[in-house]
Amino acid sequence: MKKLVKHSTESVLKVSNLTKDFSGIRAVDRVSFELSSGSITAVIGPNGAGKTTLYNLLSGNLVPTSGSVKLEGKEIIGLTPDRIVRAGIGRSFQITSVFPDLSVEQNVRVAVISRQRKQFDFWHSLKSDRSVNQAVSEILNLVGIETLAKNSVSLLSHGDRSLVEIALVLALKPRLILLDEPTAGMSREEAQRIVQSIEHLQQSTDCTFLITEHDLEVVFNLAESIIVMHQGKIIAQGNDREISNSSEVRRVYLGAS
Repeated sequence: MKKLVKHSTESVLKVSNLTKDFSGIRAVDRVSFELSSGSITAVIGPNGAGKTTLYNLLSGNLVPTSGSVKLEGKEIIGLTPDRIVRAGIGRSFQITSVFPDLSVEQNVRVAVISRQRKQFDFWHSLKSDRSVNQAVSEILNLVGIETLAKNSVSLLSHGDRSLVEIALVLALKPRLILLDEPTAGMSREEAQRIVQSIEHLQQSTDCTFLITEHDLEVVFNLAESIIVMHQGKIIAQGNDREISNSSEVRRVYLGAS
């Protein structure tokens, strides 16, 4: 059973009538929703529902046909992906995008240096930079992977690699974190660890989470609000009980008659 979490009613993200057409095919159809600060929201739906396109629109990898996306009241449509990251949206991917030949600590260090824009500071040794070292240590401890710091990412389990990717996103100091299938391909034990980590981060940071996930047990245990998409549209939005009891959701998503 999910813990009841107190979070602000302040809106972090406001999506209004977001639409994306591809050669006459409407992949995202007038999608509107808001995310309150500190909340965890899941987006679910069958393959082809428009979830990935929605994420690509929010992160700037695609430009919408029409609509608005406001992050903390500021329009971000038209910004490049790197500027959207700077604005406060961090995204992880279903296939982890870490550097496998580097250690966990080195991966996080690269992300911290990138965020602090110190990669072109030739006058300082980054290995001895106190602010970088402190940021790396704090992130490793926050995600609970400090004991893996010296381990090569290539030797980690699937679950641990997913935690490293979450650490890389946190290194960018986002206000909103987009997680794409964070438990895909994991054992039940690994998936539960990811759920616990996300819950801990919700309690320990001011981050808001938007998650796509196929595992409904993970969704119902983690998300306070669930958005159901089908054929590019939002067909339902509510808590786990409301979504479970929706005949429309059962028809198009769970395959019930």
